[in-house]
Amino acid sequence: MEQFFLQKLIQSNSLLTDVIMILFQLVIEMKSTGKYIYLCIPIAVLISTFVVWLIRIIVKNINNEYEFGIGFTIGSLCSFFTTFIAVILLFSLQFTNPVVKVVVKGWAVALMNNSEWRDKTFRDAYENVAELKNNAGRQLENFSGYPHPDQGGNTIPTTSEKAQLVATNTYLVAAENNFNKTMPFLSWILTAKSGTAESDILNDMKKHFATRQSSYLVEDVYKIAGDRISKELLEQSGRIKIIGSIIFFSIWLLVQFVIVGFISWAALRNIKEKF
Repeated sequence: MEQFFLQKLIQSNSLLTDVIMILFQLVIEMKSTGKYIYLCIPIAVLISTFVVWLIRIIVKNINNEYEFGIGFTIGSLCSFFTTFIAVILLFSLQFTNPVVKVVVKGWAVALMNNSEWRDKTFRDAYENVAELKNNAGRQLENFSGYPHPDQGGNTIPTTSEKAQLVATNTYLVAAENNFNKTMPFLSWILTAKSGTAESDILNDMKKHFATRQSSYLVEDVYKIAGDRISKELLEQSGRIKIIGSIIFFSIWLLVQFVIVGFISWAALRNIKEKF
């Protein structure tokens, strides 16, 4: 079940789907701890019951003779269940770190296996490097023996530091954009930055060319890029607890205002009808 939600999350570009799948992941993670979920449920019931009792007190202060009919019952049930869900979700935010770790690692693996993304990014990197010129206005890198990807080419000449930097940045920007596109909700909270990826890739290239004359493997670029971006995202996971708490509480508060407003209106209307 957890794998199903994870796959849906990674494959979806929908903000709503992102939110729902992440919430399911949080609750599943909380449930996996065993005793914690059984502690949360009675607390959620008690808080929900207290909120309903508080609404009852508010209505009675408005109209002491108000008879609690079907409208109050429906409003109370809505208040109870929304409070119950809000409390459970707030508790589940304590498991943000393991959930974000699973989601981000899942995204990184999916990115590495995304042949369409790999082919497009490789083509972009190839063409960006091919456009580089030296002081004489000639092509900076020697592309003899390096056919275009559309002609079956699978390597890029990157012997110069400038070519290495351009190829690296192409992959880093593509990886960052992919996260922002495939994870719209998380990308709103987290910032997909490459961190030390650029310097790590350049150092890896230098080590490669210092010992071998063969072309640097493109696979090494996106593996390092995905790994470093994943690391940067995980370090920001604490933001989800803060922003998530604010969002849950704000939505819950808005719902309660609507419910109290509706029941209060009914109580005031009842007073006018008696007069």
